Amino acid sequence: MAEELDPLTKLEIYKLILNRYKAQISEKESVSISEIRQKVSPYNEYVRNLRESMLKDIVPYDARQHFMIAAERAMDYVRKIRTCEFAFTFWMTFPEMERLKVGTATDKAILLAAMLRSFESEDARVIVSKRGKAFVRFSWKGTPFLFVPESGSLLMGDDAMKLLTDDPIAYCFNDLVYENYEEQ
Repeated sequence: MAEELDPLTKLEIYKLILNRYKAQISEKESVSISEIRQKVSPYNEYVRNLRESMLKDIVPYDARQHFMIAAERAMDYVRKIRTCEFAFTFWMTFPEMERLKVGTATDKAILLAAMLRSFESEDARVIVSKRGKAFVRFSWKGTPFLFVPESGSLLMGDDAMKLLTDDPIAYCFNDLVYENYEEQ
């Protein structure tokens, strides 16, 4: 009869397996530009259901009046998801993030951007910097905002854009556009 392994030994074995096969995992997890844009879709069933639950007390919803209230609720939701980075490419689905309460900064940014798009923000975008940091940029009533998924902080106005001065944008996207700044 096999001896049951203790949790620490199991963890070390799982780490060994992941490190050995991280190149294959990253290869299988790669996504096309259209697939990455699709992840930000405000029409995703999960996003629609989450939108409904966040706006159940705001009826009728009017983006001109209620957008920032809805955006704050979405940011609070994303802040409750712990950030976890991997040594390889690995995408989590929104339901997986919900169940485990964990996701990469990029996964969290994609979820927030999808939510903001569902709240009728036309300019909400996931931004990825040259250093690989993920952010969400959006504006409301002419003021630019930048959400930092790692810390949960929200910068506005000049502060939002100053952060990107030291680490410029590599690319940004939402369900409608993909802009690559590295080719310029």
